[in-house]
Formats: sequence, C-alpha cells, structure tokens
Amino acid sequence: MAAQREGSRTVGRRARATRKHTLLDRADRLLIEAMGERDPRERFRAAYLAALRGAGAVLAITTASAPTRAKSRSAWVLMARAAPEFVMWSDYFAGFSATRAALEAGISRDVTGAEADEFCLRVTAFLHDVEDLIGDESRLRPAAATDMSA
Repeated sequence: MAAQREGSRTVGRRARATRKHTLLDRADRLLIEAMGERDPRERFRAAYLAALRGAGAVLAITTASAPTRAKSRSAWVLMARAAPEFVMWSDYFAGFSATRAALEAGISRDVTGAEADEFCLRVTAFLHDVEDLIGDESRLRPAAATDMSA
C-alpha cells in the first residue's frame, strides 16, 4: 500500500513537471508570436496571453497542495497568493487586465507601438523569472532521491 501511494506521488510530480514545462513552452511561443505582430493591440494581446501561461506555470508548481477550489479565478490574484515573490508581477499584469479584456471583446483601446513593445519586454523578463523558479524548483528534490541517482 505504501509503495502504491509513493508511486502515485511520483506520477503526480511528473504530471506537474510536464504541465509547468508545457505552459512555459506555450508562453514562449505566444511571446514570439506577439513580437511578430504588426498591430500593437495584437502584439499586446498575445504578450498578455503569454504572461497568463507563465502565471499558469507558476501555479502548476506552487498550488500542488492548495485547496482545489479557490475563490478567485484571477490568475494574478492566485499567483500572488501562491508565490509571494511574484506579487510585483501580479500587480503589474493585473493593471493591464481591463485593457486585455477590452481588446478581447473588440472594444477599441489605444495601445501604441512603444507601449506594446515595452509590455513585451516586461513579459520577457517575467517569463525569465518563471523559468528561474522552475529551475530552482527542479533542484529541490529530497536528499534521498538525489542520493539514489548518484
């Protein structure tokens, strides 16, 4: 029975590892797509979606033991709660949520080329921080697991 529980924990860890990497890969692809957009509004929108995927990767790491039903559905609120070191990023991106929602709804919002470019740069920095977190998290294996692989 203990072996079965340990096996399911291992499968759970692998699933989270796969999910976080998948989300980060999607974020990278969306950011590349964003940078190729000529329309600043589309560049902004795609970059925002990349940031959301990055937040998803953070949540995939940090919410493994969290309750399954959170009151808030905002990725930025959830990320701030789950990873306090990302509160600054959460606040930054939450400040652009209304712009993103308006663009998604087809409501005209002015986004200049310079604003979209700056936003892409910020998303790039955020995704680097997410990548650093994922890298750090993967090194935090229990000592027994490290000893067995040596």
